[in-house]
Amino acid sequence: MRIVPEPNPGDVPLNEPVGVELGTDEQATVTFTASQRTNQGFILPILAISKYSGSTYEVTLDEDQIYGPAPIPPTDIDDLAVCFVPAWEFDQKIEVTVSNLSDIQRVYHIQPIGFERTGEVEQ
Repeated sequence: MRIVPEPNPGDVPLNEPVGVELGTDEQATVTFTASQRTNQGFILPILAISKYSGSTYEVTLDEDQIYGPAPIPPTDIDDLAVCFVPAWEFDQKIEVTVSNLSDIQRVYHIQPIGFERTGEVEQ
């Protein structure tokens, strides 16, 4: 599946995998922020998170909740499939909240994949 909208040649890739270890009934919020500070915004077509039963997943872009709470992630870390068509566009930050509701300690991997606009366009 194509990424819509497509990146321009000067756009900055976003691919920042993070792992968090959660015990029983623990929750973690991971925040990803703009690196270039161009104020051109982000494009997020893929957000992969480890998929476990007995978990909840929530995603906020800037201050808008766009996903969850849900019992499955937008896409599994092993799939890395495009899950937002068209891709979400936002300005400064992604917040991902994962809750482990099971009685097993787990490691959750969170991987946003997209790009940050720089304002440069193809000639």
